[in-house]
Amino acid sequence: MANLIKTIAIKDLTLWDENARFPDKLFNQDESELIDFFLSKAEFKIKSLIESIVKDFDLPQLEKIVVWYDGEQNIVLEGNRRLTAYKLLNNSLLAKDKKLQDFLEAEKQKVNLSDNFSLECVLVEDREDALRYIDRKHYNGNNEVNWKDTERAHYSKRRGNENPLELIKIGITKIVRELELPEEMREQILGQGYVTTFFRTITTKPAQRLYGYYFDDGEFKVKDANFKEKLKVIIFSVLNKQDIQGNRIDSRTLNKKEDVEKFLESVKVEDTKKVEEKIKENTTEDIFGEKTVTVGPNPAKQRVLPKSTSRKYLIPMSCSLRISEVKINNIYRELRENLLIDETNNAVPNAVGVLFRVFLEICLDHYAKMNQKIFKKDDTLSQKIPWVVKSLEEKGYDKKIFNNINKVGSAKKENSYLSIDNFHEYVHSTTTQPSTNELKLKWDNLQSFFETMWFDLNKK
Repeated sequence: MANLIKTIAIKDLTLWDENARFPDKLFNQDESELIDFFLSKAEFKIKSLIESIVKDFDLPQLEKIVVWYDGEQNIVLEGNRRLTAYKLLNNSLLAKDKKLQDFLEAEKQKVNLSDNFSLECVLVEDREDALRYIDRKHYNGNNEVNWKDTERAHYSKRRGNENPLELIKIGITKIVRELELPEEMREQILGQGYVTTFFRTITTKPAQRLYGYYFDDGEFKVKDANFKEKLKVIIFSVLNKQDIQGNRIDSRTLNKKEDVEKFLESVKVEDTKKVEEKIKENTTEDIFGEKTVTVGPNPAKQRVLPKSTSRKYLIPMSCSLRISEVKINNIYRELRENLLIDETNNAVPNAVGVLFRVFLEICLDHYAKMNQKIFKKDDTLSQKIPWVVKSLEEKGYDKKIFNNINKVGSAKKENSYLSIDNFHEYVHSTTTQPSTNELKLKWDNLQSFFETMWFDLNKK
């Protein structure tokens, strides 16, 4: 059945207890418990969301709620915060705090809201189809690109809400884009990661006083005739995270007005030549004549990443698998967030070893099932792995991805620690105990296989 656009009354919409915002302990709990959880966490900003809803109540709904009908209930898979806000606004008694109840009652007086107030929804019959909306919204950020400071300043100006600081940002941005600097440096200083430090420095009162910013008939002007040359030095220093003299320059060293003033006063017009020389030193040219400029902290001073085995859990936080099957997902989350395998007395490597083997097998079984293959009861892991690998290879995935999982299915115990025999011993041996580092290294070697398998499953 095709997805439907439908208006549904808030009384007929139900919060989703498996929402990623909720901890596992709230599974199968009453809706009142879910609302309490939202209210207990300041980061969900429910109160400010309610104020925003009331303020813009006359505007049409911009984003639809995504609803999955499970045969009994209309479960909101995307839009739980918004639904919570509407339910609270409609019924203040859902909040236990008296002050919050008074706030809700006062806000409700400003709008026409009741149980039958309806929200525009995308009604989906297939749960997997509904999860695709969540992927797009939360995994891919709805494919949107957030505005940076300069873009927000442009909007404020065009909206008629500009303030002097925003006008200065717009004026300096225009000058930066016209500077005789490599394009990548201009884009880098105005992009995410550096723009905050740059503008915090160049728009301060010391900067305004030192360089003489002013507006002539609405146009940004600078009295200092050498401003553009000095700006090159400032940009290079911020990108390089140190000034021409080698002193550290970043958000920490420039967090006070006097620090900013000291740095700006140290910038001399003659330093421009040094900057040009350093840019030349850091410019490389490929065989096609394309030039690349690398400006940044000395790589030798960059933070060294820790060993992969220094983590506390089997699965690193950087590994994000979307697993729709509830039991498999719960095991994945336990291995990723709950079961310690560090060097403390609270570590449980035996439990992790057993659960790791279970996770491997049920992932293989689920993949086979979703690809119209049901393994026999007496099929072993050494038989299941080759079938899954062959299936994925036939879909065009790089064969190199499966080098290590193939060892699990085929290698003898004495030839590889990845051998399935080692996994079996975690369960059946009365003496063999896995070490924490061994378990983590096994996962590191098999992670790309699990990622590929679940990526393929989520395409369905």
